[in-house]
Amino acid sequence: MMNRDQQKEAVDCFYTADGLRVNLIQRPGYEQTVAALSVAMGSLSTSYEDDRGQKQAVPAGTAHFLEHKLFDKPSGDVLIDFTNLGADANAFTTMDQTCYYFSTNQSVEKALDLLLHFVQEPYFTEETVARERGIIEEEIASYQDDPFSILYQGVLKTAFEKSPLADDIAGTPASLKEITAELLYQVHARFYQPANLSLTVVSGKEPDQLRDWIVKSQARLGLKKGAVPAGVQLSLPQDQRRQGSTKAAVQREKLALLKRLPLVDGRPFTEQRLLAEIALDLTFGEQTDWYQKQYQEGRLGDDFDYEVQVLDGVAFLLFFSSADDVSNQAELIEKRLANLIAIVQEAGGDFDLLKRALIGENSMQQDRLEQLALDDDLALYGLSLFDKMKILARFEHGDVIAYAKTALQPGPLTQFTLKKLR
Repeated sequence: MMNRDQQKEAVDCFYTADGLRVNLIQRPGYEQTVAALSVAMGSLSTSYEDDRGQKQAVPAGTAHFLEHKLFDKPSGDVLIDFTNLGADANAFTTMDQTCYYFSTNQSVEKALDLLLHFVQEPYFTEETVARERGIIEEEIASYQDDPFSILYQGVLKTAFEKSPLADDIAGTPASLKEITAELLYQVHARFYQPANLSLTVVSGKEPDQLRDWIVKSQARLGLKKGAVPAGVQLSLPQDQRRQGSTKAAVQREKLALLKRLPLVDGRPFTEQRLLAEIALDLTFGEQTDWYQKQYQEGRLGDDFDYEVQVLDGVAFLLFFSSADDVSNQAELIEKRLANLIAIVQEAGGDFDLLKRALIGENSMQQDRLEQLALDDDLALYGLSLFDKMKILARFEHGDVIAYAKTALQPGPLTQFTLKKLR
């Protein structure tokens, strides 16, 4: 008999006959159920091979366009159907996946059936595609009023010019014109096959009952198991120091710095990201004496932030800050980054404290059902929050040092500045 902690770590993974991977996470005593259906297709999925082995281009913004259009059926908006079942539903698109999800405490079987069927049974017409094109063009225009969106996209365009990373996830008005109903059907058939999908369900319902509902619902679709699309193939510009800027209606200048990282052979993407995040926390984290000194002396504000992206074919660090003049901040961050390996090597005691804190944070997240269901590592790589806790527990200080020496050597940075309008 498993105790409560062991039950929390139970992830029941199985595959339906057509290749859909299903992850069931049981939460005894919880009335709420959260389910997420993810497809390994995002904004970086810019091509595929058709049945004849011919390479076909996928216009920028297609993954996001599909996300919008799949909710539109002959009977109306699927979101209304979820609401009628007492469920809240939504979706999002990232660089490497598109995810459709719902949360409910009633009609779980019907909501699961609706989720599986509306995502895998497409319906497009040229008329509805043209209408959606206008809606997304307005969405793209709205980003131009959001300083952080301008900053984020600006640094990516500067660092990765003429590559899919430079394109907004929603595409451009020009690329949207290439998206037709026929193209959406073709792309859906290639990427939205069961073997390229992952369903995660977090629920207090019995796993056997959930399994039965899912298997029967998926069988009614009558789909066959197909080949998984090839991974993303990125052609990236040479890594070198780059600078860019633009002006916007901001009160203070905003800074973004980007450093590309090499992908480490033999290390799963999730491990590489965790190791990079630990190295950054040891170097730039709020708990460090360095950050506290910069904050107290006004050189960095509480909006200073950083993140790590490790994707199929590319990895990079991002730093964000703001000031009346960000040039000094750029120099400050770059100097600290250049000394990162030495800082990490000397941070043995800090590493032990940080490791315990990270495991504690992850343990607290076990009761956040949406976070468990929307875990992109589980959807894309089969690694759940529980797996990541075990990985963190296994890491030693030497692992972080070795990773830093391999992937975090000093190198060129891309700088993008959002300047004030004069």
